Amino acid sequence: METVWNILQITIPALLVALTAYYAIKLTYDKELKKQVLELKHNSKKVITPIRLQSYERIALFLERIKPESIILRNKPHEINVVQYQSILVSSIRSEFEHNLSQQVYISSALWDLTKKAKEETIKIINLAAGQLSTEANGNDLASRIIELAVDLNPQPSDAALDFLKKEIKELY
Repeated sequence: METVWNILQITIPALLVALTAYYAIKLTYDKELKKQVLELKHNSKKVITPIRLQSYERIALFLERIKPESIILRNKPHEINVVQYQSILVSSIRSEFEHNLSQQVYISSALWDLTKKAKEETIKIINLAAGQLSTEANGNDLASRIIELAVDLNPQPSDAALDFLKKEIKELY
């Protein structure tokens, strides 16, 4: 019995010391792990923030470039018919959009949805204007009709997305 008592007198303090050491080491390890995670997040923000801002800039540029007056200035109608000019304008918008597809990774889903909606609404304006003209009309007639329809819209499709983009940037930065 005395041997058991002697063993317990040695074992219990040894277990307490071992448990205390384990707990202290675990706390230190957890603290160091949290510190490393925070440092990693901080470093990744240094990299991601400029990329995200560039994405916002590219989306803003896209939204400005697909405004009817802007796209018409970049794609002059010259001496082509309505169908050809309609095709050029729609292709230009789709090409711009495809060029910016990767930006959706860095912006909110809501902004991306508004960007897609602005693209689709602008294409609808072009198609509506083309549908209102005769087949003998030329590209200049289509350009004029698109501008007339766009002026009647307030706000234009791109404007809503641009406003949302500006608000989102102000909230984040």
